[in-house]
Amino acid sequence: MSTPWSADPGAEPPGAGRALRSALAACALAWRSGRAALLLSLLCGVTAGLLPAVAALLVSRLFDQLGGAAPGSPPGPTPGPAAGSLTGTCLLLIAAGLGLALAPALSEYTRARSGRAIRLRVQEELFQAVNRLPGLRPFEDPRFQDRLRLAQQAGGAAPDILVGAAFGSLQALITVLGFLGTVFVVGPLLGLLTLLLTLPLVRSQLAAGRRRAAVLGETMARSRRQSFYGSLIADVDAVKEIRLFGLQDFLRGRARRELLAVNGAEERTDRQNLARRLPASLLGVGVYALGLLWAVRAARHGELSLGQVSMCLAAVAGIQTGVGQLAAGGASAYQAALTFDHYRALGQAPPDLTPAADPRTPGALTGTVEFQDVWFRYHQDAPWILRGVNLTLRAGAVTALVGLNGAGKSTLVKLLCRLYDPDRGRILWDGVDIRAFPPEEYRQRIGVVFQDYCRYDLTAGENIGLGRLAHLDDPDRITAAARAAGIHERVQRLDGGYGALLSRIFLPEGTDAGWGRSLSGGEWQRLAVARAFMRRDADLMILDEPSAGLDAAAEQELHDNLRELRRDTGSLVISHRLSTVREADLIVVLGAGRVVEEGTHRALMARGGPYAELFTLQASGYQDAAVAAPSAG
Repeated sequence: MSTPWSADPGAEPPGAGRALRSALAACALAWRSGRAALLLSLLCGVTAGLLPAVAALLVSRLFDQLGGAAPGSPPGPTPGPAAGSLTGTCLLLIAAGLGLALAPALSEYTRARSGRAIRLRVQEELFQAVNRLPGLRPFEDPRFQDRLRLAQQAGGAAPDILVGAAFGSLQALITVLGFLGTVFVVGPLLGLLTLLLTLPLVRSQLAAGRRRAAVLGETMARSRRQSFYGSLIADVDAVKEIRLFGLQDFLRGRARRELLAVNGAEERTDRQNLARRLPASLLGVGVYALGLLWAVRAARHGELSLGQVSMCLAAVAGIQTGVGQLAAGGASAYQAALTFDHYRALGQAPPDLTPAADPRTPGALTGTVEFQDVWFRYHQDAPWILRGVNLTLRAGAVTALVGLNGAGKSTLVKLLCRLYDPDRGRILWDGVDIRAFPPEEYRQRIGVVFQDYCRYDLTAGENIGLGRLAHLDDPDRITAAARAAGIHERVQRLDGGYGALLSRIFLPEGTDAGWGRSLSGGEWQRLAVARAFMRRDADLMILDEPSAGLDAAAEQELHDNLRELRRDTGSLVISHRLSTVREADLIVVLGAGRVVEEGTHRALMARGGPYAELFTLQASGYQDAAVAAPSAG
């Protein structure tokens, strides 16, 4: 299913119009990032562009002063040059040389300063662009991931490249025009020929930039896979399995295969560019040869002075170099403009969740959350995950959701959190469709522990406090949440307590010794539960397999604490361990995307349906283990 945030910008022909729009957007970004640095770069570029032609004119003047003869003058002794005029010319030439020496250093400084400002601005705008997508659908789309990667690369590099290419091209253009002026004065025909025969070089370079931009987009998926394989060698969670199963060479081979494919595509493009550039380069050499032969002939016939010959040769060479810089800068700018289109498109992408025409503020849940004939699938060609779900969650009640793997339980949680919108049907919060609420305001009413919870490489206190940012610096609330999740005593035993860094990939800030601390899987899960308990003021608590990594005693303690904390508000608990949900006010059984039965534990057991079968199967496993235990001794 094509969406505005995943559509390939390459579908639009990569013409000059698209490149120009992207270039203007990139330059506008650079202007917003730092105007002073850009203006200083512009001044340096103009000065550096003028100085080569000025230096060539001064050298020509110096040679003529030393030779003391003008073209066409009669042979014989000539008066020597005046000392004052020679000194003035030398001083001017030295000043031009000083300017030529200082201009690159100043340009480098201003470019670096501008680049730092651009990186900061790009980071801010990328975060804003991604945060404008309130749902989850784009991030589970590989095409969006490719675009996001391209946008990150292009956003950081393209504006700097474009600005550098623009100023470099301006400098080269000024140099070329200056030299062309001198050549046209000495030999108009040579100047015109020089100009015309450099045009193929510009064209070939622009085409090369377009091809490089295209191959970057074509190989991005492989580049992401290569980066993924490469990242596993340093991933703390992956290393133990990689070592245990001996996957080092396997992953190295996969990463090598992807990188070879990318390198192969780039090599073919570079060969094509080289083959198409050679004729234009040979034309340039031909122009220089013609200029050299013409100047030597003119000098032998007394039509040019020694200074004019030197100026003419310097001008032809300068024009060739300047046009080459123009072409290279244009190619880099063109390539950067085309890749920057990904950044521009990301910033212009509409939200993946349709905003409400008349947004409303969600109130405290006093009645029910109701699923009405909810259908959902992850994309148009995928099978339905939820098929007409009708479900009611009541405020102040504990509702348990059970079912086999793949029944749609976690998908239902994503819809309830409004990470996705239903394809059909609706979800009502006290009778109001949740699509009428701004997602960020609606989610403040919910506390969640996801089955695939996140482990943040932050301090223990921050890992908990992130659950309610407004109380991130509230130690009492963080401690209370940790106690409720049964993790307080473990955190206190850490070196640094709640200030201990829970990471094995970062050093604690402000130190160059030691390392962060780590927790067991069950302890991390308790920390995630504590993060959810930071929202004890939420109207609905959703716990998706909150005790999967805990032992039986810890699991019972967690659910006892949950009942105490959520006595007057609603809860949705998802668990494969049916013993933990038997005391829920309502148990809902989900199967193949539908609600197959619901009721209390007692009522469902009496009915003898799917729930009773699952519960009996699990209970028999415990009973068999209990019977086998004595005989095993």
